[in-house]
Amino acid sequence: MNYRLTVHLQDVKPVSQVTGKRKNDKGKMVDVTKRKLFNTLSFYCKSEEACMQKLSEVRSKYNIAKGKNPSKMNKFDKELFNISFVN
Repeated sequence: MNYRLTVHLQDVKPVSQVTGKRKNDKGKMVDVTKRKLFNTLSFYCKSEEACMQKLSEVRSKYNIAKGKNPSKMNKFDKELFNISFVN
């Protein structure tokens, strides 16, 4: 039995990454860079208790995002994380 912990983070800065190469106006190959936002972490754990322990480690390092949509009352103003069962 395996579980997956998915955590949505808040206040994460975008990073620049090279996504490939293309030719510029002069025919030279140049790097293509894009700004990417890595605001979701995912971990595999053996038990739900291990997931909760990992969640406490994530809480100490990052700010976990809270639900902002008032029409979704089960998520509104609560930390956005999920523990799911994986084969």
